[in-house]
Amino acid sequence: MLILRNVQSLHSPYTSKALPCYSSPTGPAKATSCTAALEYLMPCQPYLMGIGEITPTCCQGVQALANATVTSADRKSVCECLKQAALSVNINQDKANQLPKLCNVDVPVPVQPNVNCDA
Repeated sequence: MLILRNVQSLHSPYTSKALPCYSSPTGPAKATSCTAALEYLMPCQPYLMGIGEITPTCCQGVQALANATVTSADRKSVCECLKQAALSVNINQDKANQLPKLCNVDVPVPVQPNVNCDA
């Protein structure tokens, strides 16, 4: 079970809301932290909120995040992080579902708020 601590915020110029970051408390350093995962996806926030279009910078971030999450532990950690962040910001679920395909990235789990990150 992921224990939440070290809450940080990443602010976007497109909204007054911030994406919170949750990280696991112990264990070896992960290749991709929650903060890094959210930073990769910050260019996608307007698209995911339904107030902007998808951009090349957004897809570059999606692809970089996919490349950075190499182990199953990384993928689980990032999955949990993004799941928590999506609950805090008004994300358009249809846009979130479309994002990997639009950016030509395969994700091992469906992009859904109730996804099982252990899968």
